Amino acid sequence: MSFSFDFNRGLFTLDFTDHHAILGVSLDAETKAIRKRYLNIARRLHPDVCQADNRELAQSILSKLVNPAYSKFSNEREASDYSILLRMLAKRLQQEYSQVELQSAIAQSLFEANNYEALYQKAIQELGEQQYQDLNHINDYVGQLSELNLVYLYRREQQNKGWAQPSKRPSPSPTAAPPPPPRASTNTFVEQYLQRARSLMEQKNFAQARKELQDAIKLEPENSRCHGLMALVYLKQQEVQPTKVNLTMANSHTTKALKLNPKEPLALEARKTLTRMMARPGGGGTKPSSKPPKKSDKTKSKSKKSDQGGGGLFGLFGNKKK
Repeated sequence: MSFSFDFNRGLFTLDFTDHHAILGVSLDAETKAIRKRYLNIARRLHPDVCQADNRELAQSILSKLVNPAYSKFSNEREASDYSILLRMLAKRLQQEYSQVELQSAIAQSLFEANNYEALYQKAIQELGEQQYQDLNHINDYVGQLSELNLVYLYRREQQNKGWAQPSKRPSPSPTAAPPPPPRASTNTFVEQYLQRARSLMEQKNFAQARKELQDAIKLEPENSRCHGLMALVYLKQQEVQPTKVNLTMANSHTTKALKLNPKEPLALEARKTLTRMMARPGGGGTKPSSKPPKKSDKTKSKSKKSDQGGGGLFGLFGNKKK
């Protein structure tokens, strides 16, 4: 099913895409706050969270509206250009405001209020909290938010408060490579998987934590944090139900994480825990057997060779391919 979104209120009526309204943040929101808001929306629109009848709509909103909006702020060059357009729009509004029609009562109140700045911030916050709760009314919420942005932009410029200038950065040299495209979407989902895995670990639901991390590794196979946390999951599982598999997999993911990033904190923690576990009696993951009967010298010799290949840290991993 294909979904289309038509916004015809607020700043959208001036042939301007109001990315602040799409994300539900104020026009003077800082980058950190915008990122936090984006992560919150992406989490809410995730297929595992949305109701079955809203999943397609949620995916469409995320891919067509939310991700493109956030890319405007996560890319320095685009954020600078967007800020310049806002300042130009503020000046344009001084001549064209009489042609603007406001549908929401809160936007009309904002135009007349003396304490418009405080009222604006409060209204943005309240609408933002409701914005993605009912996806079928996303057009209305974005429209209301954009009307608030329009009035706020107009009043700030009217009082000669101006707009925040983007910080000047040195122009890139002609030979400089262009910046890489933003990877906000993938990184964000991986971060969500990591957060859920940590939460599940605290609940001692290690099997589900592993599944979350497996999905994260599918998205980013070379993410050292994912491999480091996966190693810790296996080690936590080893404490509850000791098996040789847990130690083998913990060692494998620890090695992978440290290969990707020798300073990865999660992997370093896993390596310490793994070493400590292997130093314990019966560290190979199996319970020690009862005292065996006396054997002949020949049998003892064979047993000794067998022990060297099957016990301890080197025996556990030495005969297996990494």
